[in-house]
Amino acid sequence: MKSYKYILFILFTTLLVSCEKELEIDPKQNQDADVTLSTETGITNILNGAYALAADADVYGGRSLVAGDLMAQTGLTSTTDFRWRGTYADFRQMYTKTIVVDNVFARQIYARNYEIINAANTVIENIDKVADPDKRTRMVAEANFLKGLAYFDLVRFFALPYEAGKQNTQLGVIIRPNAIYDFTADLSKERSSVEEVYTLILQYLNDAYDGLPEENSFYADKYAAKALLARVYLQQQNYPAARDAANEVIENSGRALSTTYANAFNHDENQIEDIFAIQITKQTGENEIVVMYASEGNGGRGGDIEIRGTYLNKFTDPDDARANFNYVNDDNGRLLTSKYTNQYGNVGIIRLAEMYLIRAETNFRLNTAVGDTALNDINLIRTRANAENFTALTLATILRERELELAMEGFAIHDLKRTKASIDVNGDGSELIPYDDPALVFPIPLREMDTNNKITQNPGYGS
Repeated sequence: MKSYKYILFILFTTLLVSCEKELEIDPKQNQDADVTLSTETGITNILNGAYALAADADVYGGRSLVAGDLMAQTGLTSTTDFRWRGTYADFRQMYTKTIVVDNVFARQIYARNYEIINAANTVIENIDKVADPDKRTRMVAEANFLKGLAYFDLVRFFALPYEAGKQNTQLGVIIRPNAIYDFTADLSKERSSVEEVYTLILQYLNDAYDGLPEENSFYADKYAAKALLARVYLQQQNYPAARDAANEVIENSGRALSTTYANAFNHDENQIEDIFAIQITKQTGENEIVVMYASEGNGGRGGDIEIRGTYLNKFTDPDDARANFNYVNDDNGRLLTSKYTNQYGNVGIIRLAEMYLIRAETNFRLNTAVGDTALNDINLIRTRANAENFTALTLATILRERELELAMEGFAIHDLKRTKASIDVNGDGSELIPYDDPALVFPIPLREMDTNNKITQNPGYGS
């Protein structure tokens, strides 16, 4: 399997021009682009390039996950579970909720996701160059999966949260349904509503599910699409749909929980628990989440994010492997997670444990037992972690179990928003940042605002 990874560093440089660079295409480059779009090999390389863009450090190669963690923390070490100790001002702004409109990491998350979308659109619009009909179907489905993944992160980071039972007319993000070939054209456009963006995400992922095979090496397969659907439905609080999607993945995907909690992390090739993972090699770049979370000896910066006692105190069983899955960096004494110690290991995006947690939560909320009872699913997760089993459950217990199992994997801010929780700034309830506070939403990047005369900025960031 590892040999296939080297495909992923073929970048889509012919057609995608970074928003940070001026468009200067000479005649030879124009000709190369025409050749790329006219051959099956060219279209295949563009799809591989879309995966490579997803693996970029700015998005699913790590920083999107780190941003999801830091946005749910506060700048006060007395109340936060994880303390930001790094020197990157852009991450510190997320940690302290003082984000400015030209925050580099927010800008790059925005730009890279739209580059993924543009590459995927290009594949779909030129798929007629692919001769085999089965390959065409699969490639279109993979492109739709990547578009669904990108739009989902965009709308969660750059828009106020989706709320069940409401019309969700609040501004979401720009929908770009077609590939952009001429970056000199006026691309001004207003953002679509959150509801419209979620509708499109569901369409893309359902289309992906219909067209993807059950097995597809380390690329997205049918169950990666269904698992991402389960995540999207959960974010929408569509509990029946989330339950059924998670159950299908558990029952039919062929995945299983790793034998130990430690075995779910730090591997070079996909393991039995992986549903979708970003492939990282020495050729494609560093695992950026390792860079932020690990010691120098493990490929990191010394532990820009350290674990605090407020997090460890949430564990009720001292034998819980998850409570002890950490180490002290001898260079600075910081307590660091052991989830990220392989500098060139894969970045896990979706693993099976999440599906069990979704099925448990939704079954509990709906008073159903599709696939199994909520208690059995939670205890299965706890047994794997060598934690004492529960005899009864509450919703708070299930949500806490999700927090303990998936900590430092990029879920924190998105779970806070969907459960309508608040950040307790001082630890005593005197100052709360509610789930729908604009401070928990990224600004539309300054570069987009400067070049798009139709777009509206998010509240709190000026015009």
